[in-house]
Amino acid sequence: MYAPGVYTGLVSQAEPERTGRIHMRVSERQERILRAAAELTGETMTGFVLAAATERAETVLERAERINLSAEAFQRFVAALDQPAEEMPVLHHYAVTDSPIPSR
Repeated sequence: MYAPGVYTGLVSQAEPERTGRIHMRVSERQERILRAAAELTGETMTGFVLAAATERAETVLERAERINLSAEAFQRFVAALDQPAEEMPVLHHYAVTDSPIPSR
């Protein structure tokens, strides 16, 4: 699970300590490809796989934090923000009433 604000680094930043482990099984073809690519880049296979997986994870997390809208959808969004606030009596009632849940 991704928690906003918890993930803070880039793959290029040095990690002070690596204590976690990830085990995975790969096909012969996948292992051959990964080893060849790691060798071409001068990295260990672990370093190559970790860098590639981290880069992909960063892309996925970045995409999850961003909302993409078409120009038309953005204009509708801005127009909705410019409208006067809708009256919500029930919401107002609960906003001004003390909570039945005791605070800590």
